[in-house]
Amino acid sequence: MDLTLLQHVLDVSRRMSENRALLPLLDYALNEAVKLVGAQRGYLVLRQPDGSMQVVVRIGPDDGEEPLSLSILQQVFETGEPVVLRNAISDDKFKVAKSVVSLQLRSVMCVPLISRGERIGAIYVENRSVSGRFSEDSLPPLNLFANQAAIAIENAILNEDLEARVFARTQELEAAKSEIEHSWQNAVESNRLRTVFLSNVAHDLRSPLSITIGALTMLREGMLGDLEPDQSEWVSKAYDAANNALKLTNDVFDLAKLEMGVMRVHKERINLYDFLGHIYSIAQGLSWPDDVVFQVDASAYLPDVCIDPDRIQQVLLNLLSNAIKATQAGSITLYGEVYSEQNLVLVGVRDTGGGLSEENLAQVFDRFTTFGTDKKQKRSGTGLGLAICRDLIEMHSGRIWAESKQGEGSDFKFTLPINVDDPECAG
Repeated sequence: MDLTLLQHVLDVSRRMSENRALLPLLDYALNEAVKLVGAQRGYLVLRQPDGSMQVVVRIGPDDGEEPLSLSILQQVFETGEPVVLRNAISDDKFKVAKSVVSLQLRSVMCVPLISRGERIGAIYVENRSVSGRFSEDSLPPLNLFANQAAIAIENAILNEDLEARVFARTQELEAAKSEIEHSWQNAVESNRLRTVFLSNVAHDLRSPLSITIGALTMLREGMLGDLEPDQSEWVSKAYDAANNALKLTNDVFDLAKLEMGVMRVHKERINLYDFLGHIYSIAQGLSWPDDVVFQVDASAYLPDVCIDPDRIQQVLLNLLSNAIKATQAGSITLYGEVYSEQNLVLVGVRDTGGGLSEENLAQVFDRFTTFGTDKKQKRSGTGLGLAICRDLIEMHSGRIWAESKQGEGSDFKFTLPINVDDPECAG
C-alpha cells in the first residue's frame, strides 16, 4: 500500500474521530470513501435496532432506480467479509440476482463496518458503466478506512443518543423538583453526571487509540519498512500498551451503554459445541504461562442455544483472561454442559490458580472492585470486567456466579436458557 495513501487514510480517520455529529460524519465518511476508490456511486448502510439494514447516506446520480444490490449487501452482512466484483452481471454468484440484472451492475465493492466484533453497517460503492474499476488491490485502503469509520460512527451514535437522553432526563428532573426530596435528586443527578463523564472520556479516547494501534500494526508488519531489533521490541511494547488501554476504555464505554440502557443483544441460534470450540481457538492466542495447560471439556451432544455470540464471546474471553492472571501453573478449563435444571445449559471457566477469599468472593461482581488472588498479586484494570459480564448474562435471562477457595482455584460459571424457539432468535 502506498505510504502517501496510508497517510491520507489516517488523516481522514483523525478528522472523523473529531466529529461527534452523526449525519455530518456519515456524509463526510461516504464522500471520502467514494473519492478514495474513484467510484461513481456510494451508499452508507447502517444496521437498525430491529436488525434491518437502512441506507442513511447516498452519493451519485438520482435517476429513480433501485439504489443498490441487496443480494451483495446481504452477503457482506451475513459473512462479515468484503465483496469485490469486476463485472457483477457476469459473476457466477450474482448474475441471477434481480437487482444486479435490472441495474446492469458492473464494478461493485462492498466492505462491512465492524466495531469491536459487531457489524454495524457497510460501505457500498459501484460504477455501473465500467467493468474492472475495482480490484483486490482496492480493498486494503478501503478496509482500513472502514475500520476507523465504524468506530467513529458508533461513537457518534452513542453521543447523539446520550445527548437526547441527558436532555430528556434533565426535563424530567426539572418537572419533578417540587415532588422529590433534595437528597434523592442529588443522587440521581450525581449518577447522571458520572455516566456522562465516563462516556465522554471513553469517546474521546477510543478513536485516537484505534488510530495509534493501526499505525503500530503497520510498523510491526513492515508495511512502512523494516525495523531494527530494538525498534521492533519497543513498537511491540507500545502496541501491547495501547491495546491494554483500549480494552480498559472499552470497559468504561460498555458501562456507560449499560447504565443508559442502550446496550442491545442480537440473538442467533448457535450450536454450543461448535461455539465453545471457536472460543477455544481464539483463546489459544492469549498470553499463556508456560506451565499452564489450557483445555476444553464439552460434549458434542450439547444443544443449540439462542444467544448473542459476540456478547457471550466477550464474557468468556474476560473470564479466561482473569483465569490466566490468577494461574501461574496447573490448568484452565473451558467447559459446557446441560444444567441440572430443565432447558438450561451451564458454561464456565475453571482454574487451579490462587483462588479467592470469602470476602473477595462476595464482591467479585461488584463494579470498580479490583483484587488479587494472594497478597503478592494485584489485579489490574478498571474493576468493570466481571460486572459487565454479569449484566450481559442477565440480559440473556441467565445467572452468573463464582465458586472458589483460597489456594484451590476458582470456577466462574453461568447458565443460559436454551430458548431456540425465542422469536428474537435469528437463524
